Amino acid sequence: MRVAVVGTGLVGGSLAAALRRLDDVAEVVGADRDEGAVATALARGLIDRAAPGAAEAAEGADLVVLAVPVSAVEAAAKEVGSVLAPGAVLTDVASVKARLVPAMEAAVAPGVSVIGGHPMAGSHEGGAAHATPDLFVGATYLLMPTASTDPDAYRRLHGLVSRVGARVLAVDPARHDLLVAVTSHLPQLAATTLMNLAADRAREQDAELLLLAAGGFRDATRVAASNPDLWLDICAQNRDAIVAVLDDYRERIGSLRSLLSVGDDVGLRRELADARAARRALPGKESVTGVLVELHLPIPDRPGVIAEVATGVGSVAVNIEDIAVEHDPEGGRGTLRLAIVGEEQAARARAALESRGYDVLEHRP
Repeated sequence: MRVAVVGTGLVGGSLAAALRRLDDVAEVVGADRDEGAVATALARGLIDRAAPGAAEAAEGADLVVLAVPVSAVEAAAKEVGSVLAPGAVLTDVASVKARLVPAMEAAVAPGVSVIGGHPMAGSHEGGAAHATPDLFVGATYLLMPTASTDPDAYRRLHGLVSRVGARVLAVDPARHDLLVAVTSHLPQLAATTLMNLAADRAREQDAELLLLAAGGFRDATRVAASNPDLWLDICAQNRDAIVAVLDDYRERIGSLRSLLSVGDDVGLRRELADARAARRALPGKESVTGVLVELHLPIPDRPGVIAEVATGVGSVAVNIEDIAVEHDPEGGRGTLRLAIVGEEQAARARAALESRGYDVLEHRP
């Protein structure tokens, strides 16, 4: 297969390098408006070849990845959409989806599958110089199938993402934006606020303050070093969800202030203990271990089935290791096979699907 990556910065360059390692990827072509970025990607072996523009990179590609800033995704989709042939897959890596996925779908011809993507991996260090093919190993990679997503196209992209080491979860585009407002966008703004507070204090009254910045402060403010232009785009695209989360955060900060001001040690300890327990319960990057369970689902041949099944499993935080579609020769129906590691994970996935009206059979290879 031939892959085109438009945008060869940290994420795009890393994904290009990871895909280039796969045996069935014959060529990875890169394009970037920044000539220095694509030259660095080529020199470091992240890509096989550089193209002069997005359309030239995408022509003849089986998979096109848009790894450009949020505000540039729609224009890039229109540029590559004019040359993509039926059967091709268009995806992206932007951290906002509700507005972008429909825009990408509108930019392509019938027969081209659009599947939004968002790897939950990165660094405050940007650019092709910091790209690494191991960036996605153990990381969660969100995919956004929609009612128009072709099941075979989703299977191919899901397989590629899994093989670069990521843990794939499917979510609805609108739900995605609410989730990342809490887990990604709020932490960036909280770190920005804390860093600016400390810098202002150091400048105005406590010159030695930043000399005291130890591990906790540095960990909490690491993402404040991120590219401001990148985050300006993200905030503009996901404004409503971020504002709603900031309102919730403001209420919680106000509650903490009240506990402190009245000396409510019991309430404060409860908040600290709850946070400690929740932090310790965060899932790590390690893989889930256990037996491989296959879930077989008879499915109707209608639009939206793959999105409904994949997002249903994703809603209970279960990773699908592999996915296959068996089409009925007579048409009308088929069988979807989901491979899931772990008895408990498979039970959660089965319950989620049965609650949506699917008949699910378990098989153990």
